[in-house]
Amino acid sequence: MRGAAPTRARTRGRAALRRGLAALALAAALPALAYVLPVTGILRRMGERRAALSLASLEVEGLLVAEGAAAGPVAQALGARDAGGPASVPAVFRMKVPGRCRLELEAPDVPESARPFVAVRNDRISGSGGLDQLPAAVAFVRGACALLATQVSGDATGAYAAVLQRRGVALVDASLGRFDGRIAYVVGGRATDARPLLYVEKDGFQPLRLISTEGGALLDVRLLGWGSPMGGDWFPRALEVWSGDAPLLRFATERAAANPKLAELLFP
Repeated sequence: MRGAAPTRARTRGRAALRRGLAALALAAALPALAYVLPVTGILRRMGERRAALSLASLEVEGLLVAEGAAAGPVAQALGARDAGGPASVPAVFRMKVPGRCRLELEAPDVPESARPFVAVRNDRISGSGGLDQLPAAVAFVRGACALLATQVSGDATGAYAAVLQRRGVALVDASLGRFDGRIAYVVGGRATDARPLLYVEKDGFQPLRLISTEGGALLDVRLLGWGSPMGGDWFPRALEVWSGDAPLLRFATERAAANPKLAELLFP
């Protein structure tokens, strides 16, 4: 009888393991089983979330870190030698609704009039210092503008549809996936598809991710950490640009100001 107790313990252990694996499988399957809103409903709810903020303009200060293929061009834009590692510089992101956004590098030893920048105005790109020739920087401003600076008064479905179609996102299909620990609507296909996609938080309808083509390659613009003390619901804690599994740019928010007066000259 001395062997009975260990046998029962092993049996209970195997049963607990099976229950745990079943629970994990069920959790993984839940997104596929849940109801998926139509694309028009997802865009409308995302627009309502942004409209509630009453943002006409936004100015966000932070630190920009460039890695991999983006590090050299950012260093050169600042007039510095490419040291072969990440390049970091204070930066500011500014936007005006609708469709005007600007990312500007604020190196302390560079005169204000000579600061490198990339700007988008109604999807037209301009810039200086070579930053407008860096696909990751262009993806940054185009992605941020598409998700955060689209006109959202009234029903924003049509406005979002227009900017997303320009980014190549198909608006006839939506599924459920996960990103940054959250369940998200995936507009344009499935999470495993290598194609332009939009991710929108399922419960809060915050924009989370925009994958689109820039410079001949799919670049992934990620909006991380909504509701932080730095950016609140105006701007995420960080905005990143990736190429596949390789990080290119990370903008870490330090301060955000709502509805500042911004000159139109900032968006040529």
